[in-house]
Amino acid sequence: MADIYIANIGLLKDDKNAREALDGVDEERRHDATRMADKTKRAQSLTAGLLLQHGAREHLGENAPAGIYKVEKDEKGRPYFPDLPDVHFSLAHSGDMAMCGISDAPVGVDIQQHREIKADIARRFFHPAEADHLAKISGVEYTRDFYALWCLKESYVKYTGGGLSQGLDELDFTPVLEGGFAVFEFTEDNSRIRAEILEAPEGYSAAVIEGILPEDTES
Repeated sequence: MADIYIANIGLLKDDKNAREALDGVDEERRHDATRMADKTKRAQSLTAGLLLQHGAREHLGENAPAGIYKVEKDEKGRPYFPDLPDVHFSLAHSGDMAMCGISDAPVGVDIQQHREIKADIARRFFHPAEADHLAKISGVEYTRDFYALWCLKESYVKYTGGGLSQGLDELDFTPVLEGGFAVFEFTEDNSRIRAEILEAPEGYSAAVIEGILPEDTES
C-alpha cells in the first residue's frame, strides 16, 4: 500500500518560510522555486517537495540515507529518485493542498479542489459508463463522484506516464465508487493496479493508482 501525505501550503506562501524551506527540497525544485513569482505556485511546489523528502525517509525507515534525495525525470517526464530505484513516488497539488504518494511499486496520485463543473465535460472526457452514472445524480453526489473519477483518471495518467494524450476515457472507474477501491487486471501484459478514492480535506477530492507487485497477494 502506498504511503500518502497531504498538507496545506499556507505557511509557505510567506516569503521567509519559503526561503527556509528551500534547503529541504531537491536541487531542481529549489532552483525552480527561487524563480517563481506566483507565491501560491511556489508554495505548492515547495510543499510537495518537502512531503516527498519526508515521505521517502519515512518509507525507507532505518535504511534511509542521510541528506536530500536527488530527483530526475525519465524520458516520459516522470520524476524519480536515481539513487533510490526501488522507491516510487507521485506528486500533485491543487488550490491550497499538496500531495505525495510513496510506494514500492509504480504509483500515481492526484488531488483536486472542487470548482464549477462544465455541463458537457463528462461526456467529452469520461468513459461512457462513467458519464451515464453521473447523468443519474446531481448536487453534492454529482460533485463528489465527478471529482473522484477525475482524480482517478489523473492518477492513472501519472501512473502510466502516458500524458493526457493517452485519453481519460480508457478505463471505467465506476467500480471504485461502489466501495472506495477496486482492482483492475490487464490481460495484454498481465499487470494489475489498485485504484482507491482517498479521504481529502473538505472541498477537495483525492485518489491513488498503485501497481500490484507479483508477490503481493492483496485483492
